Amino acid sequence: MVARESARGRLGATVARLLPALRVVGFVAALGVVAAMAVGAARDVRLQDLRWWLLVPAALAAVAWWLLLARGWALLVRGRATRPDVSTWCRTQALRYLPGGIWAPASRLVVVDGTALDRVSTVAAENVIALCAALAVGGPALALAGAPWWAALVVLAAAPVVAARLTASRSRVDPDRARRATVNDVAAFGAYAASAVLVQAAISGWHHPLAVAGAAAIAWSAGLVVVIAPSGIGVRELVYVALLAGVLPKTDAAAAAVTMRLVTIAAEAAVLVIAGRPAARTGA
Repeated sequence: MVARESARGRLGATVARLLPALRVVGFVAALGVVAAMAVGAARDVRLQDLRWWLLVPAALAAVAWWLLLARGWALLVRGRATRPDVSTWCRTQALRYLPGGIWAPASRLVVVDGTALDRVSTVAAENVIALCAALAVGGPALALAGAPWWAALVVLAAAPVVAARLTASRSRVDPDRARRATVNDVAAFGAYAASAVLVQAAISGWHHPLAVAGAAAIAWSAGLVVVIAPSGIGVRELVYVALLAGVLPKTDAAAAAVTMRLVTIAAEAAVLVIAGRPAARTGA
């Protein structure tokens, strides 16, 4: 028994020594994945047709969206935004591009502390809250654009808080954390929708901004649900174009969808460099 405990102690010490290096390796690998995706997206965009000045605020809105999503994860994990948790989310999120589409949440399942039920609840809550927030933003936007039946989706903003009442006694996901994370993610997808409107305007001008905002948020939700497509690649673009059929020319909507992908990848790369660097944890 003593020998076994000693071996465990040596293994723990070895892992502790290697952890900083592993974090750096993970950071570099995440940067490589994002860079590869950016090159692939750039091949599909006709850069000469863009109103470039609109892409600057679009990228800034996308950066805000990405940082807020990272903050939402931190709010669930720690109850407050911390640099190490934001950094962990940024690095692990790049894994969603790998085949299977589940590696980002799976990796967070490994790195977060707590019991198995607590870890699963936290990772599941992050995805459910993001999904509900995106739908709660997209639905009302489409309703205001002239499709009133979409307005019902706004009630989904309350779903994570209600569900958290069932998990509060067995995990860290209580109603207060769920509420704060939901408010955070609603703001995040407001920024995402704004970025999509700016990107579409860069392609086709200022036409039907509410429809564009709603289509972008709903399309993001579709990409999250269809896990077999890494990062929703192809799915979000198809849904976006379909939702805007009859509102904008298909070629304009398709060009904006691909450009939006490029803008969000660029924003992700910027955030990964700035906020995704490994950071030592100073406390729980």
